[in-house]
Amino acid sequence: MTQTTGSTVSKERAREAMIRFMAAWEQGDMSAVDEVFAEDLVYHGPPFPDMGRDGLRDFVAAFRSGFSGIHVQVHEHVVDGTTSVHRWTAEADLSGTTPLLPGVEPTGNHASADGAHVLHWTGDRVSEAWHIGDWLGWLTKAGVLPPAPGMGG
Repeated sequence: MTQTTGSTVSKERAREAMIRFMAAWEQGDMSAVDEVFAEDLVYHGPPFPDMGRDGLRDFVAAFRSGFSGIHVQVHEHVVDGTTSVHRWTAEADLSGTTPLLPGVEPTGNHASADGAHVLHWTGDRVSEAWHIGDWLGWLTKAGVLPPAPGMGG
């Protein structure tokens, strides 16, 4: 993998890392989490509590327990110094149960949502991450929440 240079991260390293991280979501390859994120990671994923690297592994595994056919397309990578931003679209089917949605039964519905990750780099690993996604739209499309009035189904 391409390394960071001095106090900046290269666009190639940031792109490779984000694509590698998506392998954790899509294929359950949790070694990707250790390859991309620092041991002392702080991962912000509202509305969920902040988590470290172990918590992130658990979060991805819990998500995968309820959703199948996960696919993430990364559309754009922007790098400035030690920060990178990655815009993506994720999709999957709510085909199982997950501890992230207690009491919710599988609907079989297909969900998709747009989002982004803002990653702060220390050396060649991410030390802080912000996961910003359209959870409301995702849960509505998955059939967990009703559509907002006037928004249709």
